[in-house]
Amino acid sequence: MKKILIIITVIFILLVVGIAVFALTFDANRYKAVLITKLEESMDRDVAIDSISVNLLSGIGLEAKGVAIKDRNKTWSDFLLKADRLNVSLEILPLFKKDIRVKKLFIPELEINAGSGANSPVFKTTVDMDMRILIDGSSQQEDMLKTLSAKGNARLTNVILDKMNVLKTALDQLNMLPNIVQKLKNNLPEKYSALLNQSYTPFKPINADFEIRDGSIYFDNLLVEAEAFYLVSKGSVGMIDQSLQISSNFFIPKDLSVVFSGVVPELKLIADKDGLITMPLEIKGKIPNVSIMPDLNYVLQKLIASKGQELLNKLFKGR
Repeated sequence: MKKILIIITVIFILLVVGIAVFALTFDANRYKAVLITKLEESMDRDVAIDSISVNLLSGIGLEAKGVAIKDRNKTWSDFLLKADRLNVSLEILPLFKKDIRVKKLFIPELEINAGSGANSPVFKTTVDMDMRILIDGSSQQEDMLKTLSAKGNARLTNVILDKMNVLKTALDQLNMLPNIVQKLKNNLPEKYSALLNQSYTPFKPINADFEIRDGSIYFDNLLVEAEAFYLVSKGSVGMIDQSLQISSNFFIPKDLSVVFSGVVPELKLIADKDGLITMPLEIKGKIPNVSIMPDLNYVLQKLIASKGQELLNKLFKGR
């Protein structure tokens, strides 16, 4: 029994030493060009990766630096996605069953370009994610994104939409109504007035459960919350073509809804039972060309219901 334990111990030590030597001597950059080529073929986009390294301090760890993705016809200043660094930590044992279990994906600062040119809004966030990935080992490498399936949870912190003040932009869209914009601004609660001076929109931390299948990321009941509004959404984002298909309910907080309704009484028609102005939205398109379309049928139904009630009131008062 002692001899068996000694042999097992020696084998274990040799295995650990072998893994350590592998981690210290393995040059992941030898495979960087192949990885970039496969990613470019899958997404039909240009991909840049400065360097890749590996470590085995906790499972299998990979670090990529200088990651960027752009459209073929754009310059790197008009990137779609950029990250100075991202770290992936994998569990070792599931790899033998072609089951990739990501213990952690951490991106200290991810940037997603929401437009084109120097003044386009940029979505910035820190990503902390865990998930379980399954890849069909019999599929061709170029079909990897199409056959990949996964479930997981992502936490986004330090979330900012840079170079765009959503509240100011929304108010400015009402400039076709005489004196409305200035009247709204003059009646804003103090905390919202302060927001108008910012050149960006900060968001509260976002927690998202997601599923990946058929080349798209799917989510349900996703809450995105800022000071002046929040969205509850479900839908999908294409990993290959960056297409969006999202249904959302847009809400304005009650104190701000009171101000809006006081200046524009018609807005009371689209307030819910709690007094929050709300509007269903459809978000569609391919990044960065995304359209946000309000559900006009919802507004029409609210209007019909309100006018119908008004007619009934007049009818009964006339008797």
